[in-house]
Amino acid sequence: MTGDLVRARRAVSVVFAACGAAFGTWLARVPAVQDRLGLTTGQLAAGLLGLAAGSVVALLLAGAVIMRIGSRAAAVVGAVVLCGGLPLVAVAPGAPAFVAALVVLGVGNSTLDVAMNAHAARVEDGYGRPIFAGFHAFWNIGGLAGSGADALAEAWHVPVAVHFPVAGGVLLAVALVAVLGGFLRGPDRGQGGPAFAWPGRALVPLGVIAFCGFVAEGAVNSWGAVYLSEVTAAGPAVASLGYFAFSVTMIVVRLGADRVVGRIGAVVFLRLASVVAVGGFAVVGAGVAGIVPVAWSAAGRAAPAAPGRAVAAVAACGYAGFLVEPVVIGAIATWGGLRWGLVSAVAVTGVVAVLARGVGAGRGVG
Repeated sequence: MTGDLVRARRAVSVVFAACGAAFGTWLARVPAVQDRLGLTTGQLAAGLLGLAAGSVVALLLAGAVIMRIGSRAAAVVGAVVLCGGLPLVAVAPGAPAFVAALVVLGVGNSTLDVAMNAHAARVEDGYGRPIFAGFHAFWNIGGLAGSGADALAEAWHVPVAVHFPVAGGVLLAVALVAVLGGFLRGPDRGQGGPAFAWPGRALVPLGVIAFCGFVAEGAVNSWGAVYLSEVTAAGPAVASLGYFAFSVTMIVVRLGADRVVGRIGAVVFLRLASVVAVGGFAVVGAGVAGIVPVAWSAAGRAAPAAPGRAVAAVAACGYAGFLVEPVVIGAIATWGGLRWGLVSAVAVTGVVAVLARGVGAGRGVG
């Protein structure tokens, strides 16, 4: 194993953590931002729609950007936009500027997300064995670290106008040092080729698998604490522990998933994960944790001519699950209760077991 590959693996892990921390910083202090700007529920919803819109636009263009400038340069752009979006959110003078700032945040998050995953696929290809899930574990670690820092900021009454610029500056510095000092140099495979191409047949099941994984993960993220509080009558402390258990289990499983995939293969792993994911919050974390990383890793292998473009296509399908999940679960919860809403969201991971053999599809796509 060359020193460049080892250094790149560490650098990509750091960037995953920085990305998770940046996005976690925003999520944990949404109420504080709402209070500072005096936003109504409708104005906050408009901002969140702007975040989703920015994310979708960036996802649709990310593959083309990587084909043009490469995953290393795209990661720099994504880090600058994402970390620059945090202070923009904090200093927004009113609702319109708040919506615009969240569009910027969404663009930065998706651009960095796809770029670092595309570079992760390049590093994994150099290693010749599964290491993808470990990168995603660092995103979860960064997210927990960011939410922990937010809790301290709340406890010390640090205003978001101070917290977000400081956090954005620190995380940007960390990300740029990692990218510029550790990412592999030279063009990505397929760089300079056509910016847009119709996804190959082998990517379709991978996109559906990523979609299902994101639906299940997003369901617990968005509704888990509400479910524990309203349906099981758990207190606030216990309700928050549900998400904590989910997150910690995601980290632990992702740190070990690569070795398991290397031993039993991606197809068997995904089928086992889909079965495990129908349990409680911690067990859902254990099941869902490996689904998305394995799908993204397989996308890079399925399209050796242009792995960055393939990862972007599968990522777009996955994030579509995040966008659809709140609407679908809300509708089911209104009709039959939140319990059935969450059951239906986690049950979609059963589709993963059916489509898992698509992970073993041949190469030559893209």
